[in-house]
Amino acid sequence: MNNGKYYIPKMVFDKKYQKMEFSHFPKSQIKIVENKFFYNENSFELWDKKDDLTKLVLESGLLNPNLINRGQNLKISIITELHLLNPNSQTKRFKFWVYPNQDKNALVNMINPSEYYFELENENATEKTTIENFINGAKLTFFTFGTIIL
Repeated sequence: MNNGKYYIPKMVFDKKYQKMEFSHFPKSQIKIVENKFFYNENSFELWDKKDDLTKLVLESGLLNPNLINRGQNLKISIITELHLLNPNSQTKRFKFWVYPNQDKNALVNMINPSEYYFELENENATEKTTIENFINGAKLTFFTFGTIIL
C-alpha cells in the first residue's frame, strides 16, 4: 500500500478523513441523456460509456457536480473501488478523476485531471452484499480532492 495506486489515497484518508454528512441529489431530478448525467444546470459526462459502477453511483444521486470546483459540466473517469482501504463491509472507499473541459467557468486554470476520493457507507451491508445493493442503500460519508495527476 505504500506505493502504486494506494499510496496517495491512503495518505489522504489517513490525514484528511473526517466523517461527514451529505444529502443525496434527488433521483427524480437527475436527467440522463446517453452518457451525460444532468443535475439541474450542472452535469457529468462519462469517460467510458460502458462503466456500470460509475453509472450506478451517478444515477443514485450520491455524487453530483456541485461537490467539485463549482460544478458546471465535468467529464468523469471510471470510479474505482479502493478495496484495500475499506475498513469494514459497511464502508467502501473509491477514487475517480475529473478531466478539464472547455467550459470557461469550470476547473479554472486546470490542465491535468484531478483525482478525488469518497467514501460510501451502508449500515445494512454485509460481505455478501452486491455492489448494486450496497450503493442503493448507501450514503456519502466523505468526499475530498486528492491530487492533480501529472
